[in-house]
Order: sequence, then C-alpha cells, then structure tokens
Amino acid sequence: MPAATRPIRIRMYRVGFGDFFLMSVPVGASEYAHILVDCGVHAKPVAGAMDAALAQMHADTGGRLALVIMTHRHADHISGFASGRAVFATMTVEQVWMSWFENPADKQAQGVQKSLVATAARLTAALAAAGRADDQHAMMAENITGQFDVAAGTSSNDIALGVLRGFKTAAGAKTPVAYFSAGQTAKLPPVLVDAGLAADILGPPTDLALVAQMDNKPHQYLAADGGDDGAPLPPFAPAFATDGFKWQGKGPPVYAAADVVAHIKANQPDVLAAAAQSADNAMNNQSLVVLFTFHGKTLLFSGDAQWGNWANLLFGGAFGSPGHTTLTSGAAAMLAKLDFYKVGHHGSTNATPIDVVNMLNEGCTAMCSTAIGAYGHEDQHTEVPRVPLLAALDARTHGRLARSDQVAAGKVAADPDAGTLPAGIFTADAHGFIDYLV
Repeated sequence: MPAATRPIRIRMYRVGFGDFFLMSVPVGASEYAHILVDCGVHAKPVAGAMDAALAQMHADTGGRLALVIMTHRHADHISGFASGRAVFATMTVEQVWMSWFENPADKQAQGVQKSLVATAARLTAALAAAGRADDQHAMMAENITGQFDVAAGTSSNDIALGVLRGFKTAAGAKTPVAYFSAGQTAKLPPVLVDAGLAADILGPPTDLALVAQMDNKPHQYLAADGGDDGAPLPPFAPAFATDGFKWQGKGPPVYAAADVVAHIKANQPDVLAAAAQSADNAMNNQSLVVLFTFHGKTLLFSGDAQWGNWANLLFGGAFGSPGHTTLTSGAAAMLAKLDFYKVGHHGSTNATPIDVVNMLNEGCTAMCSTAIGAYGHEDQHTEVPRVPLLAALDARTHGRLARSDQVAAGKVAADPDAGTLPAGIFTADAHGFIDYLV
C-alpha cells in the first residue's frame, strides 16, 4: 500500500502523569519512520509502566528514531530519557529538536534556566525543612530538577539532557540538535520529508514578557462568572488563603504577646507554594509547539504551553495590545481544520484556552496524558485534569477524547500496522498504550 494512503499512527504510552508519545509516519509500502515526542513521568507513575513502555517503544521502532522532540525540560516530559538511558544507548536518532531555551549558545536562555533550577533547588530545601517534602509544591520543584541520582551524582533531568544531546545517527555521526522559537523554519530529516510530512514551529516566543504571562482567567476554562459553582473567583490565589482572625469576647480584644506572635506566624501567606507554582509555570511556557501536516491532515503537539505561548500563537502577540485583540486568520484556520490535538499540560486549566476549544475542528481527536489527583483541588478549581475543560473537549471532539488514565474511546484493534483500519482511536493494548490512526 502506498505511504500516502496509509495513516500516521499516534501512540500514547500509559505511564502515569507524563507525556510519552510516538508518531509513526508511513514510508514506502510497509515501513514507518518514527518521531518520539517527550518521554517522561513524574506524579502518579504507574508501577513498572515506564520500563515496559520503553521496551515497547524500542520494539515499535526497531531501535531507530528519525526525530526526537523535547518540548521542555520538566521531569514529566524527560525523566524516561534518564531512567531508560540503557535502552536509548542502543538506539539511533537522526535529529533532536528543543526549544530555544535549551540553546547552550544563547546566554539569555541559559540565564533563565539556571535561575529556575536554582530557585527549584532552594524551594526543595525550604519545603523539606518545613516538613513538606511530600506535598504537591515539593513535587513541582522536583519536576524542574528531577530526582537526585545517587549513583550518577547528579539530577535525573541533567542525565536526561545529557542523553538527548548524546545520540548517534544510523551512520554513526553525532546527532544534530536544533533549537527553535515560534515562526522559525524546521528542516525535517529527509526520510520524513520524502514521506510528505511538514512541520511548523508555533512556539515558544522569544519575548520574555510573553513567556512570563502564565494565566488569563477570562480565556481559561472557568465559568463566565469565574467559578463552576456560581461563586466569583477569590481575589488572591489559594496559596495566600489564611484562616479568619476571630474576635474574642464582647469588648476590645486583648491578647498576650505570645498569642499575637503565634497568630501572625500561623497566618503568613504560603509563599513557598506560590513560588513553586510560579517556577513550574515558567518552565511550562518554554514548551516547543509543533504543527505537523501530512497529506492534508494536521496534528498539533502543544507541550505544556501556557497563556503567553498561546497568546503569541493565537493573537500574534500580547493579547489586548494594538493589533492583537482577535485570533489571527492563520490561527483560526489552523484550529478549524485540525485533525489531532495533544491536550496541553495534562488537561490543566491554564494550558488550553477557551478560544482553542471554541474554534477546534468538531469531531477531531484529542489525546490527554493525565492522572486523577496528581495536582490541585477541585473545590479550588485547580484540579488537574480540569473537569470542565475535559468535558468541553469531549463534547467538541464528539467523544473522541482519549485519556491515558482511562480506556480509549472508539474502536479496538489488535494490529495497528495493518493499514486497513479506519481512522479513529483504538486500544492496541488496554494497559500499555492507546493508538490513534490519522
């Protein structure tokens, strides 16, 4: 069967709260060339799943990858390169793509990364000293650095970055690593170009003021009045919430000095939580965003892009500034015909704007790597995955939303490479991965 008539296969490995996607592009009559988009897990890992998925990925590709894309350096996107370094040592890779934030020749980018890693290390130490080494904000900090590997004497994220920069091509040469920002032209490996694949880089922007924009609540998946329960949003983030100061007695309140000191200490805002959330968001907004086109079909991989990255993609710049108040014609057209969307940031509220859901091609397919209870709280509208967002995506895709923590929607098939299956989601392995043919 000619390559142009065979579908691309998107395989989402089910490892827990982390992205691990393999895109297999038909080449010739029966072969495939493979693109790996991230390989990691952090919160809520499924026991043994990463090792099994790495072995499956090696079998799926025959140990050969045309392209590896690292969207950003969070552990839930790159930890597998560290834990699976023995597997990757047996593989060949023709190209590696990263965002411009990883370019070692860019002093501005390296300054940003060093600052974030240093902040995460200080937060980890401070949270541990406060007896909070196991809370979700400590996990956010660890996501930036990765776990410390005693045997290697360094963090798992540093090991993963070393693996990503140390691949060899099938010809035995050092694998080239390219660093991209929004609007730059990406040159795919010849095998993918010959197959008819094209790629556009849509993010991240190089404007650090845009990258610093993490949230825009009117454009995020909350009710119009700010809360799903009809209540307005609180004026401050949950990290700054404290117990009320209770009046004691009918007359003027009188407190001992020790009571006053204790009360002040008890009602300090949770600055560690706020700092952890800020650092985590900053790393997400570095995400490389790639739009693939293959014989008329389009596929969007958005990493964990947050508002500033999306604003640049959707509005061409900072939303609300002159000339950037409505979706660009290019963004609107792209969304209206999209065939596949990798849901941003595991279904969090700040990674898939309302504008995207409203303009998304009805009946397209979406895949979301996620886990219930990994981060946030539903009563504070911070849960990941965000309930109203995924409900809206499921409705917009006409039930073609697949989550890694649930059984896939649609058809079930035993042979994803047969080439005769209709396009749609199906479960090739109810435990190990979910496939989509497009």
